[in-house]
Formats: sequence, structure tokens, C-alpha cells
Amino acid sequence: MPRIKLATWYGDKAPGEELDVDDVTLKALRRDGLVAEVTGYEDGGRLEPGTSEVTNTTDQPEQVVPASPPETGGKRR
Repeated sequence: MPRIKLATWYGDKAPGEELDVDDVTLKALRRDGLVAEVTGYEDGGRLEPGTSEVTNTTDQPEQVVPASPPETGGKRR
């Protein structure tokens, strides 16, 4: 489980408090701008120095889908 530090109020939790949250909640809180910092994982995950991003070596690499070429259609008559 990730441990986070709050940037703003979250329910009755004050800014600066640290919480243990699951991955889904972390994603939602980060999307809403409520996470000031991810301080680590209680199961031994680690943070990259100087960032608040958690590195996870078990993640699959993202698939890159090539962009389709722009359409060059002419005027229709």
C-alpha cells in the first residue's frame, strides 16, 4: 500500500497528514490534486530520488500506438 502526504483537506484529514491508501485511491487522489507527496510503500516499494513518483519494477511497459498519417483529401466537387 502506498503512503501519501495530503496537499489539501480530504474529509476530516488535514493537509500534511500521511495516509495509507490503495493504488486505486492513490490514482484518484492524484488526479484530483490532493496528493502532495508519495512517501513510499509499506511493502518495500521505493521512490526515485527527487521525485514523488513510485517506481515499480513489475509494471508492464506501455504500448506505443503509432499515429495514423494525416488525411490529405482534396476538395470534393
